[in-house]
Amino acid sequence: MDLLLTDPRSGKQTGLAATVRRALRALAKADLPHCVIGATALAVRGFPRMTRDLDVVVLTDGAPKAWEALRRAALRASTPTGSPDDPEPMVVFVDPKTRVEVHLLVAAGDPEAAVIAEAPSASVFGVKAPVATLEHLLLMYLYSNEPKHLGDFAAIVRSGEADLARAERALRRMHPEMLGEWRRRVREARSPPPAPSRPPRRRR
Repeated sequence: MDLLLTDPRSGKQTGLAATVRRALRALAKADLPHCVIGATALAVRGFPRMTRDLDVVVLTDGAPKAWEALRRAALRASTPTGSPDDPEPMVVFVDPKTRVEVHLLVAAGDPEAAVIAEAPSASVFGVKAPVATLEHLLLMYLYSNEPKHLGDFAAIVRSGEADLARAERALRRMHPEMLGEWRRRVREARSPPPAPSRPPRRRR
């Protein structure tokens, strides 16, 4: 997980590990359902990519407890949190010591509810925490058009490490209307369009 720990430009430690350990210990102590997602989960599952933040998902009714836990861990909310009855869907906390961010995703239903309920425990920088599986991550990326998430989806599919049939069965239970989009993305990940041709070299 060197890419997570070291800034490739400066070679300096990002401080991510220290912030992640503090945040995850605080959430575990608060005893609320949560799950590590995003690039950190990818790295734990064998697909490291550069990141400077931790992504965690909780359900709506657990949001106030999660806010308090992260505040007790000396992190500060840098975006509005909303109210306990109507929390913001994403709250960004910042560690003043490292400037590392913790992105708290607040979800009301599936696929996030299933991800939280089914996530197995894994070691994240030495701290045990529930971490999304590759199948969970595929389901979450299905609802994003961000280029990095499209790339992560394709990389997981092409790796052959994820149980695509299992993920599709879960999607059929949750949101069968998304099966067409799922199959399209899987097909394109397996057979990406060819790269554009290089233009002819100009004569000098």
